[in-house]
Amino acid sequence: PGLPLPAALLRPDLWVAEVVYRPLETELLSRARGLGCRTLDGGGMAVFQAADAFRLFTGHEPHTEDMLDDFAALAAGPAQ
Repeated sequence: PGLPLPAALLRPDLWVAEVVYRPLETELLSRARGLGCRTLDGGGMAVFQAADAFRLFTGHEPHTEDMLDDFAALAAGPAQ
């Protein structure tokens, strides 16, 4: 919870990424987006790391769009 850095450092010309899986929408990302920054949450990183591992171990191409959809549904559900 809270911001990991002073909000005064956020400017609209920045990309702001936070590799947090739960919640995907953190206070940092919300504040940065509100100030016009482009943002990236931890969901994409989790999915694409898993996709690369799947490809490496199986030799098959993963269905990343389905994986992204499934991850979003799981991340939106109640914490376990």
